[in-house]
Amino acid sequence: MPDWFELLTAAIQSNDKAVLVTVVAVDGSVPREVGASLVISANGHSGTVGGGNLEFTCIRDAHEMLARNHVRTCKQISLGPALGQCCGGRVEMLFELVDVQTDWYIELTASHHSPDSRWLCRSLESSDSLVAAKDALARLLPSGTDSSHELNNTDALVVRNDNERWFIQSLLIAKPSVWVYGAGHVGQAVVSQLCLLECHVTLLDHREEWQCLQPNLDITRILTDVPQEDSGDAPVDAAHVVMTHSHSVDFEICHALLKRGQFGWLGLIGSNTKRQTFINRLKQRGVSECVIERLRCPIGGLQLESSRPALISLNLAAELALHWEQAGKIR
Repeated sequence: MPDWFELLTAAIQSNDKAVLVTVVAVDGSVPREVGASLVISANGHSGTVGGGNLEFTCIRDAHEMLARNHVRTCKQISLGPALGQCCGGRVEMLFELVDVQTDWYIELTASHHSPDSRWLCRSLESSDSLVAAKDALARLLPSGTDSSHELNNTDALVVRNDNERWFIQSLLIAKPSVWVYGAGHVGQAVVSQLCLLECHVTLLDHREEWQCLQPNLDITRILTDVPQEDSGDAPVDAAHVVMTHSHSVDFEICHALLKRGQFGWLGLIGSNTKRQTFINRLKQRGVSECVIERLRCPIGGLQLESSRPALISLNLAAELALHWEQAGKIR
C-alpha cells in the first residue's frame, strides 16, 4: 500500500477524521509530482506536497474543511506572485475528508494486505469513488486506454468519455529490492542511506556480531558464509551492492550473479583497477563481454572522488535512485 495510507490511518485513529490532500495535476515548475500527498488532522500533519506557502495554504484550507465537515473539493493553485514561490507553475489539489465511515477507506482497511493490483478512483466532479480491480478500471477509463500498461504503479488524472474527470491511484506499490553484501563501515552507511529511499534492503554478512548493528533499521539480515549461493534467493529484479571484507568473496558473488543473469542492477565497490582485474578473471571463467558489461564498478553517479563512507553511500544511492526511476520503480 502507498505510504499515504499508513499516515492517513494513523491520523484517523488519533483524531477520528483527517483531510487527505493530493496533487492530481501539475503545470510548469512545481515542487512535487502528481500523487504527492499530505495528511492533515486537528493535531498536526504528515507527508508533504512541497513545503513553503503551498503547503501552508493546503494546511489552512484543510483545517477549514475539518471544521465544516466538507467532504471533497478540488483547488487550482498558482505558485507565482500569489504565494510568493518562485517555481511559477500551477498545481491542482484534491482535498478529501476521510473518516472510518468513508466507503473507500472501509474497503482498503478491510483488504489492506491484498496482493492484487487495485486502483483507488475518485471523481473530481462529484463525491463518487471506487476501489477498482483491473476489469472495473477498464470500464471506467476512456476507450482505448490500456489500464494494465498505462496505469501500472502510477497516479493519473483521466477524463472519461462523458468528460468527467477522475483521479486514479495505484494501490499496489512494488518497492525496489536491494541486497547489500558486507556489513562493514561502508556497508552500514550504505544501508542507512538506502533506507531513506523506501526500498526493501537485505544485508548479508558472515559475522554474527555484526548482525545486531543498527537495530533501528527495518531491514532483512542474513548471516551467511556463502553469500554467492544466497544471492540466488534474491528477487530477479533486485539490485545487488557488493562490498564485503574480501576481494575473493566479492568476485565469487559477482561471478554467481553474472552467471545466473537474473538481477536488475549489479554494483561492485572498488577502483578501475579492481574492475579490470575482475573482468580478466570473469573472462577466464567463460563469462561473455556483453554480460560483464552489466557490472558497475566503480559505483556512484555523482563522480565524487571521496572515499568517506557517508559520501560513498550518497553516491551509490543517487545512481540507484536514477536506475529505479527510469525503470518506474520509484516515483
